[in-house]
Amino acid sequence: MNGGFPGLAAVLAAVSLTLTSCGEMTQLAQDNSVDYSNGAVKLHEKEESVSYESDQVFTLDISIKEGEAFPNKYEIADYKALLQNPELPTGCEVTALCGLLNYLGFDIDKVTLADEFLPLDIEGATTMREAYIGDPKLENGFGCYAPVIVQTADDYFESLQSPCYAVDMTGRSLKELCYQVAQGRPVIVWSTIDLIETSANYVWESYEGEEMWFNDFQHCMVIYGYDFEANTVSAADPLAGNMKYDMNRFNETYELMGDQAVLICGNSETKGKFVKREDKPESPRLSRNKAERKAKEEAEARIKAEEEDRRRAEEEARRAAEVQPAPDEAPPVPDQAEEPPADAEIAAEEEQE
Repeated sequence: MNGGFPGLAAVLAAVSLTLTSCGEMTQLAQDNSVDYSNGAVKLHEKEESVSYESDQVFTLDISIKEGEAFPNKYEIADYKALLQNPELPTGCEVTALCGLLNYLGFDIDKVTLADEFLPLDIEGATTMREAYIGDPKLENGFGCYAPVIVQTADDYFESLQSPCYAVDMTGRSLKELCYQVAQGRPVIVWSTIDLIETSANYVWESYEGEEMWFNDFQHCMVIYGYDFEANTVSAADPLAGNMKYDMNRFNETYELMGDQAVLICGNSETKGKFVKREDKPESPRLSRNKAERKAKEEAEARIKAEEEDRRRAEEEARRAAEVQPAPDEAPPVPDQAEEPPADAEIAAEEEQE
């Protein structure tokens, strides 16, 4: 992605790898490093599974059992990359999500997904954890982080009343993501364009005073395969298509971007009751279409209120006119024709004398 648009005081900066565009970095423990040795890969850490009280609600256990092994290589053969250009030149995140949704059987296109469900912040007032900063339809858009894609996916599922849900996998090691792939679950990950290892080089301050760093090589793709023996990762890259990347370099850029990843639980055939999760991210920003509808509704409400105020003022003026007392009547005007001329009156008096 390329950064830079009005509203952000972006400045060039040199920062260490721990001050990249991820905001709050999650440092990996030493025993969670990726082991690329031959043979089955064993994981020694159990992840928390998503659970709900209602038996009617769909849940998927994505936890890794202690000591559980999985294949040394695996690839989802029919996964096809969805390209972001030309419609969304800086919309890799929502394109990656759309490609995954399409693979899972959902009928949605990337532009509709972006316009209707992606929280948008043109001015850069918030952070990339709360909204997409900029405009994915423009060359100078910035991007967003995992919580925004989780909300975008969940808002889409809510619109369908689908029981599916997104899980923020941020902080998981690459080998843990490979485990999910081995279960047939592609994973959205944050990396960099062409796996370029570079530090964040733009910074701005949100309206709430939070400093936000941005790496203009920030990129998002979907991993759908891996091969520990060949040391490769199969990725659906919205800019390059279906690619095989060196696993070491991929892991370095994955860590550079804060180990951010998103998993979708369920597919278009999943049965169950929709439940809005309490931990679902809620951005203060709306999607493009929702913001336009809200602005239209507010404008219509304002016009209606103004018309109501005008009608009320006219009605009050009419009622005031009805109760106002009539003005005093003018004294009657004498009939000039009945009054004798002044000369005639004088003559009559002289005659009487």
